Amino acid sequence: MSEQERLAFCFGPFQLDVAERLLLRNGEPITLPPKAFETLSVLVQNSGRLITKRDLMNRLWPDTFVEEANLANNISLIRRVLDDDRQECKQNEAFAPK
Repeated sequence: MSEQERLAFCFGPFQLDVAERLLLRNGEPITLPPKAFETLSVLVQNSGRLITKRDLMNRLWPDTFVEEANLANNISLIRRVLDDDRQECKQNEAFAPK
C-alpha cells in the first residue's frame, strides 16, 4: 500500500480520505470535482508549510500549461464548501439561548 493510500486527515468537522478520494463533513459526503479535491488534498497534506502558487500548480497540473484562474476557481470552491459549515455554526450560535 502506498503512502497516499493510507492518508486520512481530520480537521474541524471534516475528514479527508485521500485513498478513497472522499471528503466528509460530520460523516456526510461532500462532492468536489476531481481537481478541487486534489487541490484540497495537497493543501491539507502540507498544512503548516508554505507552498507557493507555482509549486501547487506544478503538483496539480504537471507538465501542462494551465491558467492560474483554474487554481483560483478550485480554491474558491473549496472555501465555499468548507465555509458552509462555519456559516451553519454562526447561524446556530445566533439562535442559541443564552
